[in-house]
Order: sequence, then structure tokens, then C-alpha cells
Amino acid sequence: MTVNPQDLLESALHDARAERFTAAEKTLRLLLSEPLNQQDRAAVQGLLGAVCASLGDHPAAVEELESAAAALPDDASIAANLSVSLREVGRLDDAIAAGKKATALHPQFAEAHCNLGVALRTKGDLAGAAVSYRRALQVRPDFAEAHNNLGIVLRDMGELEDAITSYRRALELRPDYAEAHNNLGVALKDKGACDDAVAAYRRALELRPDYAEAHNNLGVALKDKGACDDAVAAYQRALELRPGYAEAHNNLGVALLDRGDAEDAAASFQRALELRPGYAEAHSNLGIAFKDLGRLEDAIASYLDALRAKPDLAEAHDNLCELYERTNKVPEFEKALANAQRVLKEDSPKILLRRAQLASRKERFEEAISDLEKIRAEDFNPQFRSIYLVLLGKTYDRLQRFDDAFSAFCAVNELAEASPQYQRFDPDKFLDAVLSRRDSWRSGTAPAWTVPEAGPAEPSLTFLVGFPRSGTTLLDTILRGHPEISVVEEMPMVDTMRAAFGRPETVDSLNRLSEGDIEQLRATYAQELDRQIPPSQRRKVVVDKYPLNITSVGLIHRVFPKAKYIFIERHPCDCVLSCFIQNFDANDAMANFLSLERTATLYDAVMGLWQAYRSRLDLEVHELRYEALVHDLEDACRPLIDFLGLEWNDNVLNYRETALNRETIKTPSYNQVIKPLYSQAIGRWKNYEDKFAPVLPILKPWIEAFGYED
Repeated sequence: MTVNPQDLLESALHDARAERFTAAEKTLRLLLSEPLNQQDRAAVQGLLGAVCASLGDHPAAVEELESAAAALPDDASIAANLSVSLREVGRLDDAIAAGKKATALHPQFAEAHCNLGVALRTKGDLAGAAVSYRRALQVRPDFAEAHNNLGIVLRDMGELEDAITSYRRALELRPDYAEAHNNLGVALKDKGACDDAVAAYRRALELRPDYAEAHNNLGVALKDKGACDDAVAAYQRALELRPGYAEAHNNLGVALLDRGDAEDAAASFQRALELRPGYAEAHSNLGIAFKDLGRLEDAIASYLDALRAKPDLAEAHDNLCELYERTNKVPEFEKALANAQRVLKEDSPKILLRRAQLASRKERFEEAISDLEKIRAEDFNPQFRSIYLVLLGKTYDRLQRFDDAFSAFCAVNELAEASPQYQRFDPDKFLDAVLSRRDSWRSGTAPAWTVPEAGPAEPSLTFLVGFPRSGTTLLDTILRGHPEISVVEEMPMVDTMRAAFGRPETVDSLNRLSEGDIEQLRATYAQELDRQIPPSQRRKVVVDKYPLNITSVGLIHRVFPKAKYIFIERHPCDCVLSCFIQNFDANDAMANFLSLERTATLYDAVMGLWQAYRSRLDLEVHELRYEALVHDLEDACRPLIDFLGLEWNDNVLNYRETALNRETIKTPSYNQVIKPLYSQAIGRWKNYEDKFAPVLPILKPWIEAFGYED
């Protein structure tokens, strides 16, 4: 049977117009097996190349189109299609040359100008790409794809307003253009308009529910709004649609870190790195996860992997500096900072901040303030501004510029109060719970339980309590120096026990506990303690150091009636000031420290509750004054060690060495406990005495009760 080439060509064209590209390819290859003249063969090869490109087979497309272009050098369509497929196979210079040839042959060929713009942008020539897109729009002002692509380039060039205008014009022309809605969202998020960005992403997803990039970008915007759970869900949806989406795995890890789930975050970063081994940002983020998990050597290794992959990755340099500074490895910090300065701009804000930290460590405060005052912190994210403001305030304080210092402390607290992290928490919830508990213990039913002769099994438990910033971290470090003491720093043993109890901690509710209930609560505490320190690693005395466990002493005493307590006190005004000027991790309790008045109110409530516990329970308590500890360490510690039932050991005096050997110190005092004991923080509140006028009536009863001179 004789095949009519013209019939085959018409059949192939019909299938191609109907997007039946596989059938069209088969027909065109059959046609090429027929005897054709050179020009017809080239035309068929040009059509076959376009069909192969539509099927995503760009290597085959390039083969056919190059043959066609050689035979038909003046065919602009073949040159334009060849440009697209050359770009797809990574031959960017050849793609640009073919695109320029197509536009030279046919200057009114809008699609060719647009495709040339894509190749130029891919090559990194943003200005050239913008010129090509604008030429396409001169030819076809209603070319929605060119408006969208011009927006992409303008955003890359930092011209956000013009980019947004281009995306909006594309959407006027094509309201159902999902990619333009997504790109508009990206530009709006860059501008800081997160709500508008979320709306743009959601519109893109209404149009294309399987649009993985839009789900990922929606997650980024939701995370910036503080909606971590919704962000996680968006990333997970992106990964359901595209399991190999390395960027979404990385972003999911970041959101999980913000949610406090370091284990799962590390797994997400590791998956991103399996998919893209040279993904520097994922290496750096994995280092953060390892740091949060206490795997400090792995964290350092990850940061170094990030810098090998991308030597100028500022965040990896900064993370490495931060880790060394936070773990009191000052020589390593200095070396890491020097390395960062070699590859980054010496006047970049993060370099200036780290340089100021190092200068402050060396007590070169004028040098530190000189670097800090060069930083325009308002241009940066809240996390950076918070770190900056804390250091700025403390440096002004050391330079006796107290009004400037107080302004900085107020600014950091205002920033915290406005942050999504703090807005998730309710300071009233914690304060009201303490006040309610205090009132219930001051009156009503008396405790009706008796202390049994046999206490909890060894190791014996001691709870180190007080108000935050009263010196508990210093004492924690001192106690660690004793060979028979294990200290568990700010871990959730009591929290898990409180959650298992699940009721208000009133005298009535504790009276109603059965022995079986108590055993179960004791087991809950023990299980969490085992997670923190395995029994084989424990010493004779276990000190549970968590200052605000002071608010649950009634429950603790009911479950562990033989437990001991170390209560450390500090001048109430110094204590309140120190809480006010610290940048704590957000929770219901710490959210009370954003004003002096609120801090003083919580102090009064907590001390009132402690006083009520002391009056109604037979507690074994050793009281220790922070100022006495600083004045004469050995004289203050000998009675304490005796209280714990242990022999004196001179190593408790080597607290600085103990601090330097600790991998991490979880509290804001991490960089103070490695210094010699100093009295500078005693009476510091006097420098801000005018600011204390509204709160002194709240604190004066406690100043008198604890025997301090005001």
C-alpha cells in the first residue's frame, strides 16, 4: 500500500493540534522514512522537534531541530524552538545564540523575544532578560506570559513594586494564571505583606490544587505569620505532590524547628540533603537542629559542610560563630569570625554584631558600641534585631549610659511582645494560675497527709528553686563540680508530672490523692528523669534545677515528701530588673517579663505562693543568698554541701572550669558563669531607680521580708 506523504503530514498536524503528541511523533517518524527532498525533510524535522519538546524529550528535540536549522537557516520558528530545547538541556550559550537569531530573523516574533528572555535570565543576565521581555510586550502588549516573566526578573533585581505591577497586569489579562498568582505571592511576601501573599498563594491553589511550588510558598508565608502548624501542613502537601522536592523538605525542617521538634526537623534536612547533597542551606539548618539536640560536634560538622558547599553562605558563618559564642568557646569563636570576615563584607550587619559580641566578651565596650551603632537593625528580621538590642542595652549599661540602655531593653521587649512566638502565649494564664494557687494555699483546708518514714528511692532528690535570674545558673554550675552531685538543668520532669496530675494544685486536690496515684506520678517523673540522665550515670544526689518549679512545691512535696529544697534569693529589685532585660524563650511564664510592672507583679505572686507553702508544709529547705555566694563562695557553699549530706570537695570552687567543660548552658547566664565572681550586678537596679518608682510598692514587702536594704 502506497503512503501519501501529504496525508501523513496532515494527520501529524491534526494530532499535534489536539495535543496527541505521541501519535504525532510516531506519524512524523514514519513520514521521515519516506523519500523527501531536503527542504521538506527539514520542515518535517522542525515539526518533529517541536513535538518532542512538547513530550519533554528535549535531547531528541535538539537533534531534530539542529538538523532542520542547518537546512533552513532563515526559519525563525525553527530557531526559536531550538533555543527553548537547548536551554532545557543546559546549553545556555547556544540557546541564547539561537534565540537572538530567531528575533533577528523575525523582530515581531513576541514568543521568541520572551523565550530569549528566559534563557538570558537562566544565564544570569537579568538586564538582558528584562530587555527581551519588554520587546515582546512592545510587539504584544497583551502577552500575559511576558508580563509574568518580566515580573520574575524585576523581583530578582530587587524592584519589588515594578514586579508586583507586572504580575498584576498578567492577571488582568489572564485571571486564571496560577503561576502569576504564585509569583505575585512571592513578591508580596518579600515586601512584607504576608496576608496578601497568603491570599495570592491560596488563589493559585484554587486554580491548581496540585501546584507543589505554591503549597511550599504558602508554607513560607504562613511560617512568617507565626502559623507553624499550618506551615507544616502546607509543606507536607507539597511533598505529597512532589516527594523529591528538596526545598520543601528543607522548609519543613525549618518550620519543625520553630515548633520545637528538632528530631523531625533533622530528618527533614537530611532528606533534603539526600536529594541535593550540595544544598548548603540545608547543611546549615541541619546544624541548627543538631545544636538544639545537644549534638554540638555534629552541628559544627554541618556548618562546615555548608561552608564547603558555599563558602560565602553568611548564615552558616553566623551559625558557627553563634554556636561557639553560646558554648563559651571564645578562641574558636574568634577564629570563626576571622574566617567569616575574609569572605563576607566586614561592614555587614551580622559581622558587626558578632564583632561586638567578641569585643564585649573581652570587655572592650567602647569598641563594641562603635560596631553596634553602625548597624541599621530596623532593616532586619525580628530575631536579629532582638539579639542586637539585648547586646546594645547591656553594652550601654556597662558604659553607664543607663537611659540609652533602658530604651534598648524596652525596645527588645516591645519587639518580643509583637512577635508571633510571644503572641502564641498568654501571660495572664500563668500569673492567674499562680495567684489562684497562692490564695488556695493561704486559706481553706489544711494538708492532711503525713510524711512516711521511707522516702523515694535513691538517688535523693533536691529541687533548686527561686525566681528566674536569682543566681540559679551560677549555683547549678558550682554544684556540678561535686563528684557526688548530678544536676538536671531546666528539664520537664515536674511539667510531665503536673500534666499527668491534670488538676489545680490545691490542698484539697492533693489531699484526695491515693497512694496509687502518688506512685503513678512518681513513676511519671522517674520516666522523664531517666530520659535526661540514665540511672547508670547518676550520682548520689540529683538536683532538679528549674527555678519556677517553686510554683509547684505543693505537688512535689506530696509526691516526694522527703525531697529537699535549695531556695536561692536575690534582692527583689535586682531580680526583677534582670528578668526584664533578658531575652527569654517564649512561654506563658516568660511573657510576664516584658514590663517592669508585670515582672514585679509575678515576683510578688510567686513569693507569696512560696511563703504559703513554707507556712503550711514541713519542707526541708536550705536558703542561700546570691549576694553571699558572690561575696564568699566557700563560706556560702560549705553549709549547702552539708545540707545535701555530702562531704566537702574543693572542686565546687572551680565553677569556671566546670562551666567551660559544659557543652551547653540553657539559660541567659551562659556567658556570665565562666567569669570570676563579680559584684557588679549587685545593686544594679539603683542605676534605674527612677524607672522603679511604680513597682517599689509591690516589691518593698519582699525587700523587708528578705532583710535587704532598699
